[in-house]
Amino acid sequence: MKINIFWLIICCPFFVFSQSGGNSYQFLNIETSSRSNAMGGDLISIDDNDISLAFTTPSLISSNMHNNFSLDYIDYFSDINIASFQFSHKIKDFAAILIGIKSVNYGDFQGTNEIGEIQSVFSASDKVFSLGIGKKILKNISFGLNLNLLNSSYAEYQSAIFTSNMSSTYSNIDKSFSATFMAKNLGGKISSYTNNSEYIPFELQFGLSKRLQHLPFRYSLVFHNLQKYNIGNEFSLLTQTNSETGLLTEINESFAKICLRHLILSGELALFKNNLFVQGGLNFQRRFDMSLSTFSTLNGFSFGIGINLSNFKLNYSRSSYHVSGQMNSFSIMTNLSTFGL
Repeated sequence: MKINIFWLIICCPFFVFSQSGGNSYQFLNIETSSRSNAMGGDLISIDDNDISLAFTTPSLISSNMHNNFSLDYIDYFSDINIASFQFSHKIKDFAAILIGIKSVNYGDFQGTNEIGEIQSVFSASDKVFSLGIGKKILKNISFGLNLNLLNSSYAEYQSAIFTSNMSSTYSNIDKSFSATFMAKNLGGKISSYTNNSEYIPFELQFGLSKRLQHLPFRYSLVFHNLQKYNIGNEFSLLTQTNSETGLLTEINESFAKICLRHLILSGELALFKNNLFVQGGLNFQRRFDMSLSTFSTLNGFSFGIGINLSNFKLNYSRSSYHVSGQMNSFSIMTNLSTFGL
């Protein structure tokens, strides 16, 4: 009976589809895991009981995470603050669940009239409430699904949507290899900001990770937005003036650049008996979209460190999005069982 209920929950999201495109609900794709941010984002394939990664990728939820707890904080841009927490619990021998909340606070704003007189003060925020379940269905294959309720509030405008992430992970411990395929942001709207159409950013992702046999180094490749071939920036210039002829010429990206936009490349080096981790990543999409042609920067690159300290795991990351600013994130993880809880 429990198995039948599990498969019913797993198959349910296939009846509700999201549309790709549009700019609504992009806060769904903001990573809260410092480890994921340090490695370029969308770190979906590493299967080593990291609860902060399982918040987004439910097939990484396992019984080995029983009573694990994680708290994450992001110092975002323009005084935007993002916080999340996750807690995992084992349901006997059936499966494991994860409960999580993500909150995005954009701060307070002033409402003015046409001549600049302050008429009101309002706030803006987004919140995500998540319940995930993961189960090993074969020796090396696990399946997972999370159900997310999202509430968005911008002044008098309110919106609520229901989404889910569905993923499957293959993990071979003997070869230190794992791979994940995920359908992200399946779902539909409960209520909209206005009467206009707003799209949920549906996405297909595939990632793989391998730890080298004779070196404490793990590399990861993530391919994102696989549901769409060309994910180039829609605001990029499509034409430029030829300096010799003065005529407008069309700008076309090469096949290689179009393909690289889908790739996130990252690595993690473990030192001092796996007590210190040095991480780095390159997000090609971010690199191509946010770089300036007149100024060389580290846009698209990110780095971080992780420390195992007694009963706690600490992570810090710094991601370069643009020459005007970087994003800092912090995570702390522990197991509540070590405190008798």
